Amino acid sequence: MKQTKNVIKEKKYWNKIIWSNLFFTYALLFLILCCTCWSSAFNGDKNKFCANLAFGCFLLIVSFVLIVTFTILNVKKNQNILKYSKFIAYLYTTWIPIAGAITSYVYKIKENKLVKNKKAYAPSAYTILFFLTLVIALIIWIIYLTKGVITYETDGKTVTGVVPGILDVLMSPLKGFVDAAELIIFLLIIGAFLQIVNASKSIEAGISAIIKKMNGKEIYLIPVLMLCFSIGGTTFGMCEETLPFYLILTPIMLAAGFDTLTSLFTILFGAGLGVAGSILNPFLVAPAVDAATKAGVEGLTTTTGIAWRIITYALLVIVGITCVTYHAYRVKKDPKKSIVYEQFEDHHKHFKIGNTEQYQLNTKRKAILWIFGFTFLLMILMVIDWEGLIPGFTGFTWFNNWLRENLPFIWSGEHGIGGWSLIEMSFLFFTSALIIGIITWKSEEDFLQNIFTGARDFIGVAFIIAIARGLSMMLTSSGVNSILVSGLSNMMNNINAQLGILIIFVIFIILSFLIPSTSGFASTVFPVMGPAIATSTSGLTVSGAITTFSLANGFVNLFSPTAGPFVAGCSLCKVSLNDFYKGAWKTLGIILLTMVTLILIGTTVPKLF
Repeated sequence: MKQTKNVIKEKKYWNKIIWSNLFFTYALLFLILCCTCWSSAFNGDKNKFCANLAFGCFLLIVSFVLIVTFTILNVKKNQNILKYSKFIAYLYTTWIPIAGAITSYVYKIKENKLVKNKKAYAPSAYTILFFLTLVIALIIWIIYLTKGVITYETDGKTVTGVVPGILDVLMSPLKGFVDAAELIIFLLIIGAFLQIVNASKSIEAGISAIIKKMNGKEIYLIPVLMLCFSIGGTTFGMCEETLPFYLILTPIMLAAGFDTLTSLFTILFGAGLGVAGSILNPFLVAPAVDAATKAGVEGLTTTTGIAWRIITYALLVIVGITCVTYHAYRVKKDPKKSIVYEQFEDHHKHFKIGNTEQYQLNTKRKAILWIFGFTFLLMILMVIDWEGLIPGFTGFTWFNNWLRENLPFIWSGEHGIGGWSLIEMSFLFFTSALIIGIITWKSEEDFLQNIFTGARDFIGVAFIIAIARGLSMMLTSSGVNSILVSGLSNMMNNINAQLGILIIFVIFIILSFLIPSTSGFASTVFPVMGPAIATSTSGLTVSGAITTFSLANGFVNLFSPTAGPFVAGCSLCKVSLNDFYKGAWKTLGIILLTMVTLILIGTTVPKLF
């Protein structure tokens, strides 16, 4: 009986190796084939196109012969072969070690018996992002070798693309640090601010008071919080601004009996779905409209298609709230159903849950919590460009000029009120940290120690953001973005609206992995796609394409490793990417289905869409 079970396990093992090698071999070859054929087709060089096609077919045939040969050897189940199963797994496709690595990590042969690993290896976000950087650099080189020098248009100028070398790949995270300097400064100041607040034990005392008052109704926090985050996402593109909330909300969720995934979902899906259903997001709708208008599209404004965007936003938020609340309900009822159940103890220790009862919510701590809440409220209000949002309103400009003229020692008027960037928000949190530090003052050494400790907690997040930003910069500087956009936009002619919008949605999803920034995406894609859609015979509208872009980019940024705020949120909640994907794939599937349904229905009402 044991021998029969071992034989079955051995067959399953070899089947996994065979199929995984088939998949990875053909996936990589298909990618190379697409890049070579596609890039040569752009030049109109039929000879190069045919040569690339023949070379790709040759590689496919050779790899197929290799796989069949080693499969026959494995079927014979020679015991000597089984002893070297790990080597054979690599030998299947010697030039694709990925296949062997994945299969040999899942299973191993020891004393001719198959033993399942106790714990699967999950690479960190740093490793994943750096590996993606290497892959993108390889793809850029493939395109360069087949197409030649890449040139693209930016700001009305023709620019030659930069092909990254090995040293450029190593330097890309450092360039990412420079490009993301404002965001990293914001995170370090946020860390210092939160540490000073945490040192006062005000949050712990506040959590204790909230849990007592909710008295078993903590689950109602989720819809309210998700609605608030979604409003921030749809109005001013709340994204990086959510990062401090992970450290605030996670202890509350754990103390209420939920898991860290609940906290992550509440913030990520709340703000993320708000961005995906952007109504008047100045970092998404406005850049797309501006880019399309400058490219020659007429009659397009930020309010074009707003009716359907409102409907889209409302339905997405309802779906997101339902899914996250259901997840929280299941975990609350039975914690063992949580993906991160085995890490509960570690999470409670890290976020210091269980010690909140000893801290009293006295007058000083209440004052700190009021300052704490007012700081975040002021941040939200100051990020919004009120004068741009309300036509004809110039009150803030008048007040800013009055301060500059009458009280120059308080305010120079350089930055203004409303439309704040990350630097102004950093100033806000730094000022609040100073005020709270004065209230809780013990000594200079204690104050500085809290600042340095808090900033240190965000160093890892800063590295993640820098690597992701460096990857995005490499794509932009190489000109690969423009090649993809130009090639894909030519597919929009002579197709019906429903098929066309689905193609656009898929295109935007693919490009969103490469360009996670909404404003960067809009300024790169819509100068080409806008006129292509406006002049096509498919019946599509540019405003509908903007809504589709909002949905596609917003969806990808909910889970893409190239999206800095996403991986940073996972890091802050102590949730690995592997655990996130295990816990979120059903919710992501429902969200994707909802988005596809909305854009298909939208094409039937072009006046709204």
